[in-house]
Amino acid sequence: MRANKKKRLLPLLLLVVLALASFFTLGSQAVQATEEKREFLLFFRYPSITVSAKEILDLELMVINKGEKEEQIIFSIIPGKKVEGWDISLESRWDKMRISSINLLTEDPDDSMILKFNAKPPEDIKEGKYEFIVKGITVDEKIERSATLTIDLKKEEVIEEEVYQEIELAADYPSIENPAGKEFKFAIEVKNRGSESLVLNLGVDYPLGWRAYVSPKWEEDKKISSVKVSASGSEDIILTLISPLDVSKGDYPIKFVARHQDLTEVIDLKATITGTYHLVVRTETARLNFDAIAGQKETLGVYLWNEGSTPIEDVSFFVVNSPEDWEISFDPEKISSISSYQEVKKPEKIKLSVTPPPRTLPGDYMFTVKAVGQQDQDEMDLRVTVKRSTVWGLVGVGIVVVIIVALVGVFIKLGRR
Repeated sequence: MRANKKKRLLPLLLLVVLALASFFTLGSQAVQATEEKREFLLFFRYPSITVSAKEILDLELMVINKGEKEEQIIFSIIPGKKVEGWDISLESRWDKMRISSINLLTEDPDDSMILKFNAKPPEDIKEGKYEFIVKGITVDEKIERSATLTIDLKKEEVIEEEVYQEIELAADYPSIENPAGKEFKFAIEVKNRGSESLVLNLGVDYPLGWRAYVSPKWEEDKKISSVKVSASGSEDIILTLISPLDVSKGDYPIKFVARHQDLTEVIDLKATITGTYHLVVRTETARLNFDAIAGQKETLGVYLWNEGSTPIEDVSFFVVNSPEDWEISFDPEKISSISSYQEVKKPEKIKLSVTPPPRTLPGDYMFTVKAVGQQDQDEMDLRVTVKRSTVWGLVGVGIVVVIIVALVGVFIKLGRR
């Protein structure tokens, strides 16, 4: 009997164990589902390459945040056993700064970054394969990824049969003029005159404080750092540069570089800053309202200055939407040139005269003052509160007094009768 009972209990125990295991598994999955998904990728575009022993390497390392959380990633480079005397670093793509960590957001384009892995072998390096591991780890050390690079160094005389290679760069407009802060877009054709396809690394040497990026001609929303050009073929790209707003007027040289291993081609470009123009009009008191008396002239000081870098020519003054029959004038009526405030350190001053008609009803009135130059313009809306003249008030009081005196005299005469 007891043996039969044990046989009956055994399946029940197995069912209980399975139920508990399922419960804990589903519970852990539910907890994991509520957590933010985290993941990042780290890889070389070309993880295995063969190069000359004298070449300085400049390879692309891709880092992409695939998770739902902003990540700070810290990098370290682990050389292989045979690696000695190499100069190794990770650099930012455009400004060539050495870096050890980056921040990646969760949305394009800030969820990915292209870094440059630079490696310079020592002069007495021997032929062979050399391995490097780039390790990336999140700042909380919860996610770690690595990318391996294998470099096969060959002496120049051992490199396989040389093929004919030649790169050409041509720009439709190598010199462009624009005001400061505007985009300079250079259309460049990259030609491969060689007998094999080439992957060309692209670089720009541009002034400090500017911004630059390269994109395909028909996809300017994309940013690229390399382009593949087929044998005897060509690719059209756009080099975009953006200058700072406070950059000085003048010519700025730009160098655009296309490189494949020891094959390099450079094209010289020029961005000419014509200057910026920013006219500002304000009252002397910085207030946009003032009082006036009907029939009397009111004079207001007005300041003008140029926050740009280049003079604004032929500035004239106008009134828009002025009340009917009002007399509004400027002294002077025109300024031949307003230089940059950074140069003169003081504004220009004019006088604005406003005379409401004598019978203007008390109240608020609006009009617009415009200053218009050849390169820029500005305007301000002014509110005038019109009041009655105090002279007329005194006259009214006098009349009332005369009437009262006359009435008193009449009552006195009547009283005597």
